[in-house]
Amino acid sequence: MRLYSFQIRNFKSIIDTKECKISETDNIVILAGQNESGKTSVLEALDFFANGPSDRLEKFQKRTGTIELEVKCHFIIEPSDIEYFESKYENHSDVINFLKQKKQVLFTRQYKDGEDKDINVNEGFFDDFPEIEYEEEDDDSSAEEEGEEPATEQEAPSETQSEPAGSNTDQGRDELISEAKKTLTEIIPTFSFYNSFNDLLPSEIPVSELESSKAVQDFEKVFDVCLKELAEINDTRERMIKKNEIQDKATDDFNESWNQTISTVAGNEKYSFLIEINDGEPKKIIFMIEGEDEIPLYLEQKSMGFRWFSAFHLRLRALMKQSEDNNFKEDIVILIDEPGQHLHDVAQKDVKKILNETAGKGIQIIYSTHNPNLIADINTNEIEFTRIRIVSNDKRLGTRVFNLPQYIASKDRGSIDALSPIRTAMGLNSAGSIFDKDKLNVVVEGITDNYYLTALRMNYNYDNRIHFIPVCGVDNVKSLVGLLIGWGMNYKAVFDDDPKQGRKAYNELKTHYFENDDVLAHENILKLKDCHGIEDIFSKTDFRKYIYTNELTTTEKAKSNSELVKKSKKELVARQFLETVRKDSSKILLDGTSKKKVEEIFTWLYEKFTIKQ
Repeated sequence: MRLYSFQIRNFKSIIDTKECKISETDNIVILAGQNESGKTSVLEALDFFANGPSDRLEKFQKRTGTIELEVKCHFIIEPSDIEYFESKYENHSDVINFLKQKKQVLFTRQYKDGEDKDINVNEGFFDDFPEIEYEEEDDDSSAEEEGEEPATEQEAPSETQSEPAGSNTDQGRDELISEAKKTLTEIIPTFSFYNSFNDLLPSEIPVSELESSKAVQDFEKVFDVCLKELAEINDTRERMIKKNEIQDKATDDFNESWNQTISTVAGNEKYSFLIEINDGEPKKIIFMIEGEDEIPLYLEQKSMGFRWFSAFHLRLRALMKQSEDNNFKEDIVILIDEPGQHLHDVAQKDVKKILNETAGKGIQIIYSTHNPNLIADINTNEIEFTRIRIVSNDKRLGTRVFNLPQYIASKDRGSIDALSPIRTAMGLNSAGSIFDKDKLNVVVEGITDNYYLTALRMNYNYDNRIHFIPVCGVDNVKSLVGLLIGWGMNYKAVFDDDPKQGRKAYNELKTHYFENDDVLAHENILKLKDCHGIEDIFSKTDFRKYIYTNELTTTEKAKSNSELVKKSKKELVARQFLETVRKDSSKILLDGTSKKKVEEIFTWLYEKFTIKQ
């Protein structure tokens, strides 16, 4: 299953997050926000959903009285889940067809009055499950007619003998639904929560205690080795060959992820993993690291940041391998609170790279941060805005979780400083000289759009806070909107419906900022229907009367307004129209067709900016 959305109620600073959707395609979600905004609480609540109440949770809930904690998680049913059901319910096609039709399932977990209510499939999910039709079986007489012996009492199944989940025999609708609910719960992804990651590789560990160290288990899983068996090899040559093989694997894997240089000497900038075996009593495995000086150091002699990174790197690698090796019914969601917060810039970017690689293996990752290095994409220096969820704490509404467009548009949003890590990740120091925070910013395709819409705003005395910003090239749309978002500007966008430009601009924003969701995109972007250029908002009569006043040929008369100015005078006639309005707007008296289109644009802007008429 794939986690699609979650909702958390009554946990710490959280009153009700409302439904928080996760990207349907990207496997990373970043909870960005200031300290004390509630990022950790979101992760702890999701951990409770999958793994039950922790000691910390129980203590906290006792202090807050009888408030009912509730976490809902919505999952997409994936093809691998259907395969698992097919293997378990091979004789029940009605179960398989039902789940294929549903496609998604909602689970709820509650904690009330000190009692964990456990995970339950949401009430009503199976209400429309079909009645089961059983095929009639031949009776004993028919068996006799065919020359077969009827079943004796001894051959009949006993009353206590249980039937497999896939059998039709004597299994009613309610029992089948109960079995299906149980199976759905079984295939909920494994949630792994790291809030204070401290499973570090030890410098040395007795062979008898290898299984007690999670970090050592990760090491063995990643490099496909049993250290206990290695220690039991008595032949010196055989042990050396095996040990060198493991060391080479560990060294190559670590240096692929750790990009910091430790030397100015070219070609000698990598670390080497070393493993030694102390055959004394008790027998021990020793982990060491060697740098450019070729002096082996125990891991505990390295910095805490280095040890944290090496162990965390191993944990993610182990989870990737687990995901690859697993039975198809098990998926993984990793929850991480502030990964790499004690690392410096380069190491933090290395952490981001590993997170991207892990998510690329089909593992979903949700992590909190207020660190710009863990928001910006290390490979492209761009920000995946659809990954970001702003966590903000409002005194009245508690902790809320927004995607970026929701946060910018929300009346109940918290401090605009919640966006500060995003601004920093974008390399922004000040946008004050470019945009005015008091303006209602409207992104448009080009300078001609700016001229026409500004002129029409003036001509009809629409709110002068509406400020049209020309993007000057569709390829710049994404960057300009990113700048506006990064600085917390209130913005909308208006594009024409030209197949090559306007639609491209719309699709760029929809994909990059609005999770490919047309409904969400339409809340922020107006597409001008039947307008292949901004000029087409005018009727042909008005356009030729007030804007393009040249005498037209027969061929030109048949063209649309946008086609007429496509090859020449496009910007000139738009600027002249704006100057005419500035000098004397009373000269511009548009007909009903033009006015209807103009009203459509500004009515939408008034509604979306919540401007009072």
